Amino acid sequence: MIHHFLYGSFAQGPFVQGGKAISDDISFAPPSAPEDDSELAQARRLLDNGQLEQCRTIIARYWLQNPYEQGAVTLFSDLTKALGREEVALKLDNFAAKLDGSLSPYKHHQEIFEAGYALVEICQHELAAMLLKELQRELPDDPLVNYELGFSLMSLKRFKEARKYFALAVNAKEDFDAMLNLCVCETLERNLEGARRLIAELTPLAESDEEKLELAHRKIVLARLESLSGKKQLNSRDWLYALYGTILLRPGIANSSELKDDVTQVASMLVVLRGLLTGLSLETEGVEYYSLRSRPISNALSQLMEVDYDAYRGPDRPDQVILLMCWTTDILGPHAAFIENSMKRTLFAYGLSPTAPLPIVPDIIGCLAYDVVMPWEGKYQEPSNKDIALITEQIYARACDLESDPTLLRETQEAVDYYLEKRHLLVLNNPEAFPNRPEYTAELPDSEAR
Repeated sequence: MIHHFLYGSFAQGPFVQGGKAISDDISFAPPSAPEDDSELAQARRLLDNGQLEQCRTIIARYWLQNPYEQGAVTLFSDLTKALGREEVALKLDNFAAKLDGSLSPYKHHQEIFEAGYALVEICQHELAAMLLKELQRELPDDPLVNYELGFSLMSLKRFKEARKYFALAVNAKEDFDAMLNLCVCETLERNLEGARRLIAELTPLAESDEEKLELAHRKIVLARLESLSGKKQLNSRDWLYALYGTILLRPGIANSSELKDDVTQVASMLVVLRGLLTGLSLETEGVEYYSLRSRPISNALSQLMEVDYDAYRGPDRPDQVILLMCWTTDILGPHAAFIENSMKRTLFAYGLSPTAPLPIVPDIIGCLAYDVVMPWEGKYQEPSNKDIALITEQIYARACDLESDPTLLRETQEAVDYYLEKRHLLVLNNPEAFPNRPEYTAELPDSEAR
């Protein structure tokens, strides 16, 4: 299977806690002997105790330094078995079986490639890139090896390095997927001339409906970036607009450590959101929530906007509503219902992860953050319904107090001014130009200095 960076199927999610794997490839020392404190032994103990993420961290670090260490490959295979990824474990086991010390690993190209490809499938791109680089030294002209290596590097946001391998893949075989991802890298490096050239070369290669959609998306991204060509540096608001046509309300909030006062932070976000909707002349007749987790914030916004709120009522609702979610992952289960863009429903998410791919991008995003705990979500215990109702009223009251705050008024006006002239390239309430909301592939550049 060939991966697309725009519409790829690689988003299996991070490793999570749980499960236990037992392996008989380690002889346990008697009680009187000193405990083996090697990295492999530490990782094995963590795996046996079900501490999967901690195990992954140690074994990945070790394997990166020892690409052909049989014990590292075997232990990582056991880890993937504990995660229920038997098909990945099989390929890793096949690779490990060849690493018995009697033969050069460089003679086992197929096993190395399959192991690297399997690691791509579970989003372990750093490990995949390590193995695929080893293989690329042996097979420098192989288009598939160069493509998969470029994909892994691009997923690690090493765009300049990825370009080299996509270019090699394209030179060996004029392939739409390789050329598309090369165009993505050129775009993310802001090499607009290179992106234009590649779009021209891609046009006659686009045959399927999916390829034509991706080509059209590349053209839109290029148009948005061209509108920002006067800016020396692009910030997160610029990139979210350019890549997805989505709105970022508060680019200054980047992580949970900055969210010092939860109630005030949520209240100020709702004030800016309401101000933006008013400034863009977007009528709102109701507020919705899909997940119960988002009910309190929906309630507070509905009071602030003086409209009704209730649960999601299906795709054919006649009135103009905004559907709120606390976190973009809240949409994962029912995301298919919201792929279609509609004049009647706007999607807002309080927070979006800069790194986790998602099947769709909300029309409006509050902030980029790796984690946000909402005020009504207890860190140690579940709050009662009475506590939730109290916090909701506190958010509403605080939002009323902040409506005339000069800092928030200025922030709201800056957002309105930024997006007003870009309305024709926004996904928000623009279903004729964008009938479907785009997929979020988390390709945001890490650096603001681009």
